[in-house]
Formats: sequence, structure tokens, C-alpha cells
Amino acid sequence: MLTNLLFENNLWLKAITCFLSSLIIAKISLKKYIDYVHQKQLFQPIRLDGPQSHLETKKKTPTMGGIFIILSTLITTLLFINIFNRYIIICLVVMITFASIGLVDDILKVVYKNPKGFKGSYKIIIQFLVIGLSLLWLGIIDKIHLDNRIYIPIIDGYYLTLWSILYVLFVNFVIVGTSNAVNLTDGLDGLVSIPAIINLICLIILIYFISTPKLAQSFNITEIKFTGELIFLSISLIGSISGFLIYNLKPAKVFMGDVGSLAIGSVLGLIAIIIKQEIIFFIISLLFVAESLSVILQVGSYKLRKKKIFLMAPIHHHFEKMGWSETKVVRAFWSASGFFAILGLYIFLI
Repeated sequence: MLTNLLFENNLWLKAITCFLSSLIIAKISLKKYIDYVHQKQLFQPIRLDGPQSHLETKKKTPTMGGIFIILSTLITTLLFINIFNRYIIICLVVMITFASIGLVDDILKVVYKNPKGFKGSYKIIIQFLVIGLSLLWLGIIDKIHLDNRIYIPIIDGYYLTLWSILYVLFVNFVIVGTSNAVNLTDGLDGLVSIPAIINLICLIILIYFISTPKLAQSFNITEIKFTGELIFLSISLIGSISGFLIYNLKPAKVFMGDVGSLAIGSVLGLIAIIIKQEIIFFIISLLFVAESLSVILQVGSYKLRKKKIFLMAPIHHHFEKMGWSETKVVRAFWSASGFFAILGLYIFLI
């Protein structure tokens, strides 16, 4: 490809081009989309069981802005990234599939005015099926992905070996769990975008170490060949999310919707699986873990004891119910995400 020859000796130029391309495409397309939705009055109904303050302030905000995060990333990838790289292909397939699931969910909400959207059990079944097939695909790409060992970074050179069926379940848990955790976090203006960008920056650093033979050897981790191109996919996604964030900061002019959050989460989890740094990724993404865990605990407690643990779940709504302003919650969660990222990278590097 012409672009590959252009960027062959200037990877910084390629990185900057990928970022700016995604940013500009996302920003321009979102502006036109917001104007169109207001013209056609296509708004998502706000959850009746959510914070009462959201019923008025967010009811006239367009959703499904995540479509343009995905589209701008795809366009940039096709223009400037090696689409023949098999890791790029599988990431794009998974991203598009999860985005499609989210799109169906969003359409049900917007067109049919159903705040609950696509039935959760159906979404999970489809997601598990897609990831199961993706794991087989990864095994064809490189046999290292059929290795049932999980790297434990705290113990130098130590790997935990799982039975095959447990490893398959573990992979599904990482990717599907991350996808839905990002989706649950997307509940306040600007909340999910910065943690997603922070996670992607951390994954870029990890990919660089895993794809560079000397670094992988010096840190006693497994080198995984041909993963370096994932750096540019991650940069493209950062650019797209940044373009979206321009319109999503409080007061938000557009919401991401499931089409964006499910797709972004799936890519985060899949890259962590590809580079076999699941434990470090778990630490880096502890904010998403906490959001997801708060819902699980809340539902479990209410079903078993008929009592709530939190004032409202996901946990960002709990802090709103405590009297925190939306801006204070968002900034606190951004800070927590940054802290977890630094902690995860520190554990990786020591």
C-alpha cells in the first residue's frame, strides 16, 4: 500500500496522521448528525428509574453518537493502517459486531421509545458466541493464543495455567465483561471517554513492549509478533473518542449510545487478550470493573435480601444521590481511572 511506504520510516507521522484523521472525521460528522437529529426530533427516552435530574436536562439530547466513533476509526484504518494485518482484521470484525449489537439496542430505544432496548440475555449470548469464534481465529493466527496460561505480573516469570474450558470462559469474561462494563459506565456527560482514552494509552505502551523483541526479553514476557500495528488502531480510536468528547462534555450535545460503548469495550478487552496481559489490564480498568461490580452487587443483594447496597447503581449514580454534582463525579472518576492506570503500568514495569 502507498500509505505503508509513506510511513515506513516515519512512524510518528503515521501516529499523528491516524489521530488527526479520526478526530477531524468524528468532529465534522457528529456536528452534522446532531443538527439532523434536532431537525427530525429523534431523541432517546431517558430511563425513568434513573436520577430525576436527568429527566429534564438530558431528554432532548441525541444518542447513537458512537456510530461516528466507529466510522471514523474504520475510515482512518482503511486509509492509513495495514488492513492485511490479521490482528487488525479481527479487531475490526469484533468492533463492528459489537457496534451492530449496540446499534440494534439504540434503535429500539429511539424508534420504539423503549428505554430498556435489546433484551440483555440475547446480547450476552451473541457476544459470547462472537468471542468464542474469535478465540478460534486467534489460534489460527498464532498458536500462542491457544496457550492456556495467564501471566501473573507480580511474580516474575510466573504463569497460571487453566484448563482449556476455563480459559475459554476467562477470555469471554474479559472481553464481554469489559464491553458491558464500559457500557454501564456511560451514564454521565463525558464520564466514559477519558477512562477509555487512558486505557487505550496504557494498551499502546503494553503493545510496544510485547511487540519489541529486546523489551519483551528484558521484561521476561512473551513476545507476540505482528501486534505493533494495533498501536495505530488504538491511536485512531483515541482520535475518534476525542472528536466525540468535544460534544459530550457537560452539557452534552450528544450521547455515545450502546453502539459506541459496547464496541469500544470489546476492542479494549480483545487487545488485552491478544497481548496476553489480562491481569495488568484488569488493574488498569478497575474503574470499569467497579462500575460493573456495583450493578452485580446491587441486583444480587436485592434479589437475595430485598435490600440495596447503593443508593443507585451503577455506582456513579450512587454519588449523585449522595449530593455530588455531575461534574464532581466525573472528575473524581477520571482521577480514579488515571490512578489505576499508573498503578497497572507500575506493576508491569517493576
